[in-house]
Amino acid sequence: MQSETVKLFLDFVDESRTLYSQSLEEMKREERKQQDYLHQIEFESNSKERNKICTKLHRSRQERRRYKDAVESCEPVVRFFQDSQNKKTLDKMTQLLGELRRVEKYHQNRTYRQREPEG
Repeated sequence: MQSETVKLFLDFVDESRTLYSQSLEEMKREERKQQDYLHQIEFESNSKERNKICTKLHRSRQERRRYKDAVESCEPVVRFFQDSQNKKTLDKMTQLLGELRRVEKYHQNRTYRQREPEG
């Protein structure tokens, strides 16, 4: 059905926005953790403990990279629909989805009533 195709696109835009904002927050959280790890390394005198902290820092950097990649992948979609003209188009597509669903529902429930008696 046509409405399903429009719905998939609208879901894609919504999921892109959600993933963008969540990934951006997680990326910032990892950056704060990294600063904590760097300070711990700076003040840790035991080399074994520093190595453990360095491993945590390494893992945090990998996580941050994963979130940053997600942000960069979603950002063009998010920026595109932040533009007022494109946002209007998205709003019209939402209206289009409702209209398509009404038409499809009408087609599913359509019956024919004979106008003239047979005979």
